[in-house]
Amino acid sequence: MEFWTSGASLTKNRKLPQHLEPAYAGVVEAAKTAEDLGFDGVLSAEHHFMYDAFMPQPLQALAAAAAATDSIRLLTGAMLLPLYDPLEAAEQAITIDILSEGRVTVGLGMGYRPLEFNTFGTAKRTRGARLVEGMEVLRLATSQETFSYSGKHYQYENVSLLPRPVQQPIDMYFCGGATPFGARRSGQAGLPYWLANAPTDHTEAMIKEYRRIGTEAGHSEEQLKVAVFKDLCIADTLPAALELRDFLMNNFYEEHILGYGYLVDEDGKNLYNPPKDHPIYQRFYNSMVCVTPEMAVEEVKRYEEMGVHAIYLGNRDQVVEYIMPEFK
Repeated sequence: MEFWTSGASLTKNRKLPQHLEPAYAGVVEAAKTAEDLGFDGVLSAEHHFMYDAFMPQPLQALAAAAAATDSIRLLTGAMLLPLYDPLEAAEQAITIDILSEGRVTVGLGMGYRPLEFNTFGTAKRTRGARLVEGMEVLRLATSQETFSYSGKHYQYENVSLLPRPVQQPIDMYFCGGATPFGARRSGQAGLPYWLANAPTDHTEAMIKEYRRIGTEAGHSEEQLKVAVFKDLCIADTLPAALELRDFLMNNFYEEHILGYGYLVDEDGKNLYNPPKDHPIYQRFYNSMVCVTPEMAVEEVKRYEEMGVHAIYLGNRDQVVEYIMPEFK
């Protein structure tokens, strides 16, 4: 199982303020450090038009990291593919794949913030179908010298992209949240699936549903690869871990919920300020597992037993100290 982590915090959170320029510069240093510590991948995400100046161009950030690293995979988690023309996204990915000598992995999401779709002038309601089509275009564009594609949303005839990437096709994941709809869409298309943070039992159920649908659709086990985001609140005692979870919720995630509509209900409606007893708020809160170091190792072993290919863990130093030695 691979271990992935983040490059750096690239926001000006109101509750945890910082200067933006050093934070962006920290992407390169964080990638170098993650490589030195033995992580397999480091990621950068994407958002637009927010007060906190969240990283809008993840591949540009990873290009800077590519020049300063040698072996670590460079991941987008997630790049919002429906905001791009798929050929533009393919050219950007090819460029960094060459610069990094074949180390790029594009985690591609559909997005969820109405402001981003409205401002770029693209339809939010078709984002799921366009993500699936766009990923097929990326696969064809990075694996074939010349290709044609005729979908509902994208059509191309006899297109050749130059230069050619090192990876053919470029490694990619469908970042589909943690809902049955996302699991089924990804499985039906035979796309590697990267799940959002969710309670462990829920994650296991979504993985089973993804693989069931993918197998029924005729896709091989090798295609049905899974990665997961996971928040582990690790402390020497459970009360201290619970305090850490409350700190993260109050000072980081609630900013995302309020500003981004980070939580989405079963009908796809953004929840900008849900009450704390709302089931979806509670599901996310409970997905942040509170553990001692020994319990953290057992939790990650559960994911290994599920056949998870890679796990993203943000608390880098604790992962290196307590978890990775048990798996590397």
